Amino acid sequence: MNKAELPLKLLKEYFGYDTFRGNQQDIIKRTLEGYDSLVIMPTGAGKSICYQLPALMLKGTVIVVSPLIALMQDQVAALTTAGIAAAALHSNQNDTATKEILNDFKDGTLQLLYVSPEKAVSKYFQEQIDLQKISLIAIDEAHCVSVWGNDFRPEYTELVHLINKSNVPHIALTATADKATRQDIAQKLGLKSVKTFLSSFERTNININVQPGQNRIETIIDYVEAHSGDSGIIYCLSKKSTEKIAEKLQAKGIKSGFYHAGMSGESRQKVQQAFQSDELTVICATIAFGMGIDKSNIRYVIHYNLPKNIESYYQEIGRAGRDGNAASTLLFFSLGDAKILRQFIDQSTAHEDFKMIQRTKLNRMIEFGQASSCRTNFILSYFGEHRRTRCGHCDNCLHPPKFFDGTIIAQKALSAAKRLNEGVAINALVDVLRGSQSSEIRRKGYDQIKTFGSITDLKREDLIQFIGQLINQGYFEIDFTHYNKLTITPLGSDVLYKGATVSLTATIDRETKIPTINKKEHYEAGLFEVLKALRLKLSKEANLPAYAIFNDNTLKEMSRVKPLFEKDLQDISGVGKHKISHYGAYFLEAIRAFNQKKTVPLSVKGETYLKTLDMLKIHHTVAEIATERSLSETTIYDHINHLYLNHEPINISQFVSSEEINKITSAWYKLKKTEEIRLLFQALDEKINYGKIKLALSFLKRS
Repeated sequence: MNKAELPLKLLKEYFGYDTFRGNQQDIIKRTLEGYDSLVIMPTGAGKSICYQLPALMLKGTVIVVSPLIALMQDQVAALTTAGIAAAALHSNQNDTATKEILNDFKDGTLQLLYVSPEKAVSKYFQEQIDLQKISLIAIDEAHCVSVWGNDFRPEYTELVHLINKSNVPHIALTATADKATRQDIAQKLGLKSVKTFLSSFERTNININVQPGQNRIETIIDYVEAHSGDSGIIYCLSKKSTEKIAEKLQAKGIKSGFYHAGMSGESRQKVQQAFQSDELTVICATIAFGMGIDKSNIRYVIHYNLPKNIESYYQEIGRAGRDGNAASTLLFFSLGDAKILRQFIDQSTAHEDFKMIQRTKLNRMIEFGQASSCRTNFILSYFGEHRRTRCGHCDNCLHPPKFFDGTIIAQKALSAAKRLNEGVAINALVDVLRGSQSSEIRRKGYDQIKTFGSITDLKREDLIQFIGQLINQGYFEIDFTHYNKLTITPLGSDVLYKGATVSLTATIDRETKIPTINKKEHYEAGLFEVLKALRLKLSKEANLPAYAIFNDNTLKEMSRVKPLFEKDLQDISGVGKHKISHYGAYFLEAIRAFNQKKTVPLSVKGETYLKTLDMLKIHHTVAEIATERSLSETTIYDHINHLYLNHEPINISQFVSSEEINKITSAWYKLKKTEEIRLLFQALDEKINYGKIKLALSFLKRS
């Protein structure tokens, strides 16, 4: 095998995949040639393979810097399960564990060493490691080095010292980096002659939806019930909201939990483990959750509140559909959330330049929520990827907004605001226009103005949407410094006094369209559940996340193909040699047992061999099996040979004697190890049948 073919062989052997995805192969090739790379690749596209596979080919240890302790631990568990020596150093470990890992590094027994950034830049770590034993340095979540990124971490800026001291290739990886951030990463990390590998930011399997921030709880309950049994994350801005939503879902019998920074570390870990093992299907969480989640079967992500920027939103929705199958997202858009986020920025102790950047990014997030054009193209454009064609998997593409003349609605709303001295927020204005008889409205005399009750033909939520559009289009402005009061802009004055017209988009009930089902979704559902239960049992016994054994797509392919022998299992995507040796027998046994229990037997490749095996186990002879199954003896010998080659409990001496094996061996060598059974049959004077000759040859080859 030449050097160029080795990466693909190792990909199959250790990770169970037949082909590379996207830019993976080119990135690995560049790394093996000793050059630096900057990799921008969406969540779930396979960034980790870009440094994990070179670790199998380079002499020394690959250092992986990652800020996500949970993800480090999960990746180490997955690598170890795949037969790759890996460990992680982070702040949650005691001195003894740290020393043991560093000793393994010094002994050269580690192929990958994950290190948290604060450990990597520490004087102790840099004194302990021998730079000569490092083969590659990978910087994960590389956007953390830039103030333009969505998660700036000062310790990342110190990694440049480690990089400058090492004479090895470097690879910086992130899922979220606009043009300014990409330039900053390369400069701040001191990458030399760096080549940027930029994959498309589009996640074609994710359906993107935005709805007004009304009736959120009711909508969420309906949404989750419609996705019954699917894993999902609901992101909230406050700890209180996570607990409230989880409680509402639990009351509906939905297996849900909450996760936020106010919980103890032990409680958070329990919730995370329960979610990873599918014991909990829904997690209501603050953004503290998910950064370290390597769970491929999350089917939806809901944002209860507005994210602080496009990077955060993109990263969070990227946790859905990592297996490539259909997933959906829902964002509740509210200008009230935008106000809270602005306050967070204004009240922070950060430098004013940093605050300015964050305000700009928040404004772009607001524009995304208000967009009437393709939302995917909005995201792509933000990250510097420009195109004209619509995506076909966002709400604005699936349900294009319809415009109508909204001048009268605008005039009434603006007139009411003017008569109220521009002293009310959006909810009070809606109450006035719809003629609310609340005590608050009457007490303040709002029911006495001329435009009171002038729009009674619209639902409250529809009117809120229309006023929101007037804000978005610049006819109203929200005064965030004075209780969100609506003030009229010069554009609004033109509508009131100069006859300017206004276009609004009609409100529609947007249904979340699930993208076309991936062909991998055609599988035996009952068997899939059996294999999931087996995976959960094995993962608990080994104290591993369930996906580290096999991910959902691999189990679905098993449930579709129903492999009965080890050789068939090798053809399943995601199944490597190490995993077959550790877990193959358990899953084959479960598949066989499931097939036998079916009332109507399934037509499964290889099932005929198992029927022969069952009869051999109760001591039927070859002739008896052939008669009972209406098959030739030659066919039964072929079955026995297949079973023997697939390491089933077959005793060759029961079917071919040692004397016959000796004769066949002698003839085989005389005929220069020919594969032609006919020639051997003739050389043996046609006294030993074809079936026995095949068995003897299999015995010789295995020996």
